[in-house]
Amino acid sequence: MLKETFDNRFRGWGEKPPADAVVIHVMRSYGHLLSPSIELLTDYQNKRINWAQFITQFKKEMDNERCKMEMKKIKERSKEVDVYLVCACWNKEKKCHRFILMDMIEKME
Repeated sequence: MLKETFDNRFRGWGEKPPADAVVIHVMRSYGHLLSPSIELLTDYQNKRINWAQFITQFKKEMDNERCKMEMKKIKERSKEVDVYLVCACWNKEKKCHRFILMDMIEKME
């Protein structure tokens, strides 16, 4: 099953994944393929774009074969074991790209 949580150096873990889960840190600081570009992240953090614009731009960034293949691998793996997408965002309003990714992955065929 595909799940999400956060790992924030100041706040600690949200839901800590069990030891047998696959944990994928989809954070820019980890250099992960499925993280937003630094430009997009900075634009959102500095309020140059709003959340709706972030979603649109992030989906455009993910619209390439490498990202699609990575999302497909995650989807297939999540059929076998729990897969957690992890970011440092702890926002209670679910304004983190991991939620966008989860939606995109779940809608993939």
